[in-house]
Amino acid sequence: MASKVAVVTYSLIAVNILVFSVQFFDPIYYEHLVLNYSLIPAHVLEGRNLFTVITSMFLHANLIHLGMNMLFLLISGDGCERAMGNSRFLVFYLACGILAGLFHTYMNSTSVTPTIGASGAIFGVLAAFAIMFPFRWLISLFGLIPIPVPAILFVFIEIFSETALVASGTVDYIAHTAHLGGFLAGVFLILLFGPRKRELEQQSLAKETTR
Repeated sequence: MASKVAVVTYSLIAVNILVFSVQFFDPIYYEHLVLNYSLIPAHVLEGRNLFTVITSMFLHANLIHLGMNMLFLLISGDGCERAMGNSRFLVFYLACGILAGLFHTYMNSTSVTPTIGASGAIFGVLAAFAIMFPFRWLISLFGLIPIPVPAILFVFIEIFSETALVASGTVDYIAHTAHLGGFLAGVFLILLFGPRKRELEQQSLAKETTR
């Protein structure tokens, strides 16, 4: 059932901000959280700390990392949750994040580098947004220039860039494979469990009649 208020989206943003705020009040404890609750692929494949597939989704490295993730969650999550309903969206979000973490683990099986961030789940939400609302406008940054583009084009650009970076073997602090994993999970799950075209059309019609 569709939702009028994106409670889950705003709650997820609040929880992520709340967890990150610990860094300002107690940096040492936040470091403890990152060390113990981040996803380490080699450890997960050994069957250790499996819970980190979820907990790592609520940790961020810095304000820019947090800010960008929460911005994209707000932009895409609001529309997706309203269309999918609160409960279904929460399950969808967590499933995308978990599958993104597992995909990253599989692709980096020997890595002991801690992985944190909600990006994998958010790429899944972006995929769902682009499928349900392909021609809604999103803001893409080309260098420092913000340019509005249709959601489907925005996601295509992002995924093309992520795929190119993974294929190039570039190694940096960004978990590009988690982004790809989240995107693939989002496409699969929204096509399998998401609202059908008729449901979206009925929701759109309902909005028009209540204006």
